[in-house]
Amino acid sequence: MAQTYDVVIVGAGPAGLMAARTLGQAGLKAALLERKKDIPKIHRSCGGVLNVNELTFNQMVTFDEDRQEIACPTLGYSIHYDGPHQDVYGFHLYSPGGKRLEFGDFAELRKDPKKNRLGVAVSKELLLRGLLDASEKSGVAVFSNTNVCGVTKTEAGAAVECDDGQSFEGRFVLAADGINSRVARVMGMNKSREFFGTTCDTSVMIEGTDCPDPDGFLFMFTPQYVLSMIPVAQKNCYHIYATTGNRQDRPPAMLKQFMFEDPIFSLWYKRSRILEHRTACVVSLWTPIEKPFQDNVIFIGDASWRREMSNVGSMCTGYKAARCIIQALNEGKPNEDGMKEYLDWYAENYFGPFGARKPRGRNFNQYLTPDDMDYLVQLPDKRLPQTMDIFKVVNLIGSTYAELMERIYDERPDTLARLMQVRENMDEDAEKQTRQGFKNI
Repeated sequence: MAQTYDVVIVGAGPAGLMAARTLGQAGLKAALLERKKDIPKIHRSCGGVLNVNELTFNQMVTFDEDRQEIACPTLGYSIHYDGPHQDVYGFHLYSPGGKRLEFGDFAELRKDPKKNRLGVAVSKELLLRGLLDASEKSGVAVFSNTNVCGVTKTEAGAAVECDDGQSFEGRFVLAADGINSRVARVMGMNKSREFFGTTCDTSVMIEGTDCPDPDGFLFMFTPQYVLSMIPVAQKNCYHIYATTGNRQDRPPAMLKQFMFEDPIFSLWYKRSRILEHRTACVVSLWTPIEKPFQDNVIFIGDASWRREMSNVGSMCTGYKAARCIIQALNEGKPNEDGMKEYLDWYAENYFGPFGARKPRGRNFNQYLTPDDMDYLVQLPDKRLPQTMDIFKVVNLIGSTYAELMERIYDERPDTLARLMQVRENMDEDAEKQTRQGFKNI
């Protein structure tokens, strides 16, 4: 006999927990199912950064450490957060020789952090624990260590089957079970999506670095790989990530080479202390779901996206979907018509502007020499605008170097020829990445 609820939520990440808290506080009977035993514990590579003071999927989030509040004025929710944090000011890109392409002057921006920061690194574990506690206090039934294996349409809505024999039925089901969503897979949602590869990530947390401006999202190009570093919540601590879509690469070996052997970047970590917190993940990459609704199941957060939707993006989908469910049930519309507002909102703010973009292969290391990259990174004579929006970063790089093509042709025709190879082989390189992936993760 299925346990019956107004809403069944599968997955207790930022999207699922935000939805659970919102539904519970509105008085709905909700069940939250999560396969982890300790729900807030972070096991996979994740930076825990919240984008603030800049639109993310057309939503604005702010952080006030004095009031201990994360707020989203565009949607109307707020979250109490009293844990540690570090400020993040945007992107910087480093070439193999340590040359830097800057998106904003971090030294100047640090003079007024509340105004100028575009992100805050928070303890994701504390953030999720706060949402979980609020959900439980509002009456949400929480089932940890519960693994969903099937979803079916019912006369009343949808039913969720678990591999321990339990079943749960709701008028709606919210699928918030992450990038490698099992709900999406068992319901056949991936049949209409384009698969474009698999990435393997490994990260390590360190304390202390001699990087000149570590309080940003940094990408470091070495002669072989691209790695990244970003602050975490604890003061003077950082995550370093190795990510690859190549089956022959070994992310732990990439990290070791970068931190201890690279002639430029290893100097940043001579006095660093490696902490015990190490994480990894394997991610199947799909194009986003165009219409995240089927048989009274609504897909939110990373379950509907190509990779990470971001913590802010996920929480916003969880909140908005929950508010629309509340309205749909109040109006007696437990169906797709009742969720039209959410689907239109998702189409306007997520899939429409960002979801239809096809991934392209840009393996610069394969074509450009370290000297090429050093030359190109130092070529712009000004800092680029500050941003934490990766789409803006890509567009800014494209427009900046489009204006410099004539100069590159005059000064470095061989470099320009190799740049043209990058452009000409984008589709071929994307196809290579796809062939190296494996769909049924």
